Amino acid sequence: MKTTLSTLAIAFTLAAITPAAMAQTKTAPLSNPKYDATLLVRSAFRNLDKNYCTTSNFVSAYYKETITKDNKAISLNEAILDINKASYMNAKNDQVIIKNVRGSNPALGIDPLLVKLQGGPNTALKLDIMKYPFLGCDSDNLTEYYTFEYEAPVNIDNKLFYVVRFDQKYPADDALFRGKMYIEANSFAIGKVEFAMNVERRGDAYLNFIKDKPSHLRIAVKSANYTVGYKEYEGKWYYDYSRSDVKFAASSKKRSINSEYMVSSKMVITDFNCKGYVADKGSIMKSTDILAEKKVAGDDSLIWELYDELMLLALL
Repeated sequence: MKTTLSTLAIAFTLAAITPAAMAQTKTAPLSNPKYDATLLVRSAFRNLDKNYCTTSNFVSAYYKETITKDNKAISLNEAILDINKASYMNAKNDQVIIKNVRGSNPALGIDPLLVKLQGGPNTALKLDIMKYPFLGCDSDNLTEYYTFEYEAPVNIDNKLFYVVRFDQKYPADDALFRGKMYIEANSFAIGKVEFAMNVERRGDAYLNFIKDKPSHLRIAVKSANYTVGYKEYEGKWYYDYSRSDVKFAASSKKRSINSEYMVSSKMVITDFNCKGYVADKGSIMKSTDILAEKKVAGDDSLIWELYDELMLLALL
């Protein structure tokens, strides 16, 4: 009997943790500024050229994406990458170069719903809010979309951070975000942002994630959580890691589908000081590509386990 598959292609609008470099969090011997938290956030963006890299640079990275159905893994793909990280001062996109890929998709041909994650590493890089628009708006228009309030400062690995909680203003037509940003007290550099899209009780939330779906399929997004972190290296702050976890329920009487899925992606930078090279055209990943469909010949040794250990340490 032939199995009919329904394909669900997922492309996160935003994109995509708590890393070891930011794991030791304690109450800080620091008082919040006297001025409004919105001014502190604006200062962080005004100091972009001082705190973040103004030239392009090459970095190496490890990327991993998993899809689970009812808490059971149905797809796992990972890649070793080189990234041409564009300057924070221009609109040029980052370029992802695939060095090696491996994957396991045991549900292929078995599950009636074939879920694919589009963009992969490119999507993870879009979580870099210092490079790309801030959570759905331009940084110049923050107060039109968000409210900002102080929380208690923290000490993270001997660096003092102000903590600013934010949420979208209501009512709003679009589902924006809520979360916390950690702003380093001396430089005003944003070191980490933890945030979630306000998808709860919004029937149209799936439009932010679903690229293509069959008409008979009903989608309800349950949660969409993200984290992006930065690392100070030689006096500048760089994108260091990101994670996204999107949970949704899918149902269809026509195909007897009634399950909950989780689509997760993680990226961690493994080397900040790489030499660039001219990549083969086929090894450059497009935003429309699906990592699970990429085939790159390469080493399948313990290097993957070493990278996975590194990621586990980084995302503790």
